[in-house]
Amino acid sequence: MILIIAGATCREAVRSKAFVGLLVFFVVGTLLARVVGWVSATNGDEVTTNLVLSLHSVVGVLVAVATGTALVHTEVKQRTLYTVLSRPLARWRFVVGKYLGLAAALAIGQVAMLAIGLLWLWLTGAPVHGWLILAGMFTTVEVLLMAAAALCWTALSSPLLAAALGLATYALGHAVAALPGLMYHLEGWQRTVATALAALVPNLGEFAYRNEAVHRLAVPLATVAERLAYGGLWIVLLVTVTVAVYRRKQL
Repeated sequence: MILIIAGATCREAVRSKAFVGLLVFFVVGTLLARVVGWVSATNGDEVTTNLVLSLHSVVGVLVAVATGTALVHTEVKQRTLYTVLSRPLARWRFVVGKYLGLAAALAIGQVAMLAIGLLWLWLTGAPVHGWLILAGMFTTVEVLLMAAAALCWTALSSPLLAAALGLATYALGHAVAALPGLMYHLEGWQRTVATALAALVPNLGEFAYRNEAVHRLAVPLATVAERLAYGGLWIVLLVTVTVAVYRRKQL
């Protein structure tokens, strides 16, 4: 049953206007990135590659938040959720199926965007190498984590508020990465509170490998494994919280 729900969710997500519209936006942005590279006063290829990888992340997160916050709400609005839950189906299976379907759709979108971006870089003469693919893999993990966060916020609030909280999570997640440099300006209880609050937000800076990839800076295999495990643990935690909320929620 989980796979059936996941398959239906994946098809629904891929066909959604937000998904298709943001993919089109990525293609247009990628084409314009080359123009920015040409007029740049610095290395045009590096500027273009950095912009393409940044668009890969930003558009992916926007798709995750927009689609993730609309998933269950759409089912409730169209009353299809009640048909599903009227069967002998545990709510955790429904939530896990929804997340897996959304994750599959987002992974398809991420692979498509990365392929388009790298192809455009190659056609326009920019260097294409394996480190860019690694950066895309890290970005995909980041997007899947944000999808879990969006699904969790949707369980706790309205779709509009969930979208806002999802984007706030994305901003805070990258701000957390800069926290070690700010700790020197904090003392005593301020440092303790900042550390405690930072622990409540996933450190998305762990997946920001874009600048390093452009300059071909190697990442140890152990570090890659640690970052993937970190993202996976956060996804499991957020999906678990979502399941716990829906078990108690009156639908």
